Amino acid sequence: MNARQLFDYIGYFEDLWQSNKLAQAENFKFCTCSGIETLQGPLQQFRTAPAFFCVDDTNDGATFRGRNGGWFKKRTVTVFLMHRYNIKSMATYTAALEKCRTLFRQLLTRMLIDEDLLSNEMVYLRTESVLSRELGQYFLNGCTGLYFMVEVAEPIDLTFDATEWQS
Repeated sequence: MNARQLFDYIGYFEDLWQSNKLAQAENFKFCTCSGIETLQGPLQQFRTAPAFFCVDDTNDGATFRGRNGGWFKKRTVTVFLMHRYNIKSMATYTAALEKCRTLFRQLLTRMLIDEDLLSNEMVYLRTESVLSRELGQYFLNGCTGLYFMVEVAEPIDLTFDATEWQS
């Protein structure tokens, strides 16, 4: 673990997307976005992809001192799972949302396993409280889904280095 280089959460979720059978079978397209307001990744591919697995490349974070005196960086990571549906059919809306719910449940089960594995690398995936919110029928025209947020905490090196300063 390099305490000067943060955990690559985008790569982590891309690996989950790539290895998940449902995400591949339902043709979820992996992409990144910069917050719910922009969602430029899915919108650029909206006409060609039926579903999206979108990781927010921005995050809220905090630097804090742990109980042992070491410093940590905590980041809240957001992932959007969205699926297109026929806006004239409530049945397709329900089916699309259910696929996103199922994928979320599967991702959460994998994160529970990975939590222990990552802690060996001193990356703490906080799965004890994963917040989620369904986007609803009218979020995007013909697209529904959900997003979830999970915290990642990891040690950081705040050792003062005089060579980084001019005087």
